Amino acid sequence: MGLRTYVKSFFSFSIGTWIGALISFFTTPIVSYLIIPEEFGRASMFTLVYSILLTTCVLGLDQSFVRFYYEMPQEKRKSLFWESVSLPLINSILASIILVIFQDSLSRLLFQSSYPNVGLLLSVSLLTGILQAFNQLSIRMQKKGLMFSSIQIISSVSNVSFTIIYAKFISANFYAVIFGQICGNIVALFVGSVYDKASRSLSSVSYQNIKKYIRYGIPFLPTFLISWLFNSIDRISLRQYSTFTEIGLYSAAFKLVSAMNLIQTGFTTFWSPLVYERYSNKPEDKEFYRKAFLGISLVMYLFGLTLIGLKDIIFLLFSKSYRDAAYIAPFLILMPVMYSISEVTVVGINFKKKTYWHMLIAAVSALANYIGNTLLVPILGGKGAAISTGLSYIVFFAMRTIISEKLYPVKYDISRIVFGNIVMVAVALIGTFQRGMTASILSAGVGILVILWLYKREVKSLFSTFKTEFLASKN
Repeated sequence: MGLRTYVKSFFSFSIGTWIGALISFFTTPIVSYLIIPEEFGRASMFTLVYSILLTTCVLGLDQSFVRFYYEMPQEKRKSLFWESVSLPLINSILASIILVIFQDSLSRLLFQSSYPNVGLLLSVSLLTGILQAFNQLSIRMQKKGLMFSSIQIISSVSNVSFTIIYAKFISANFYAVIFGQICGNIVALFVGSVYDKASRSLSSVSYQNIKKYIRYGIPFLPTFLISWLFNSIDRISLRQYSTFTEIGLYSAAFKLVSAMNLIQTGFTTFWSPLVYERYSNKPEDKEFYRKAFLGISLVMYLFGLTLIGLKDIIFLLFSKSYRDAAYIAPFLILMPVMYSISEVTVVGINFKKKTYWHMLIAAVSALANYIGNTLLVPILGGKGAAISTGLSYIVFFAMRTIISEKLYPVKYDISRIVFGNIVMVAVALIGTFQRGMTASILSAGVGILVILWLYKREVKSLFSTFKTEFLASKN
């Protein structure tokens, strides 16, 4: 597979993420004029509970679906789909019964007040979320990039549209965000089911296979739960030490970070099926991973620094009540940067099926984040949560890389990551504590020049390769 083919495949999977992120990017300022930060904070707490319930109900069977997909003959993949999704659906129904019965207590736990139908809405979110997750996973594993992207776009448009409609014409509260999420899932699920019905038509299931998939997937569950804790400690700490308004500002800062998902989600979606297939065919081709490591780290650093430099300009689009989120965002940008690079370096753990290491990695990272949030949030609020979370993702990357190298030595050029991270942290510190656009823009510009110098061989190689491919396409 040549560079042109890789790029074409990457874009087919990424375009939906890009357009979806752009839709969110341009419509979030509109939403900020309709929904105040306090209500946005409540929606964030709802999403926090939704994510842990989704993770628990799935039991790691989404990972089993990915792992065994290419080992199954074509005619058996329909059975694999239903063997993977059936237990999560049963779990979600059982969880929904409990949520509806105790919804008043749930509401008081989350919001310190009783809001109607919180349990029911969480149940519907959970059921549609599970179906939509496997809906996209099925299409992704078939490498139907354009269909995958189309469903993402449909989901994003539906989500935003229904959120704005609810906030404008019914009530400008956190229910609008929840309503938009549910409607986005339902519309995307319907479209995916219509266009991909052949791959998920009802089929017989094997209970022996289900047991096998559970044995593979279950070890992921504690890891995912710890990972949830790792990624949620910031909002839990803000809930404990701060206000819903601060949580709302923190959530708005994440909207800036979502622009980085243009690359992160597109890359990881494309990378996961590619890398398993590559290892299956060429297990000793380690140069492939070294090149991918340098390429994705260069791209993520450049985009991350650019975003920090432009943060103040971007937040001018938001309602004034959200403008302070610009000073929370810089360290949060380390999250997609470190995660994307680690998706390359972690391959050894997954190839060798040593999935239990993910639990230790998540636990140590969560502990680092807990200590950081406990120390910084009472003093700095959202800024403290962002600093702690961003730095803990460096710990996350380091542990993934070190352990994976022990299992599957690739010899990545770690020295450049060390220097790159020093640059990112320095620019993020300036962007967090220096008011005004000038300091952020200048520091980010200097950071970009340093990164280009650090990766000058890769920059020259990329230009040369793209030039060759471009000339070849003309002939």
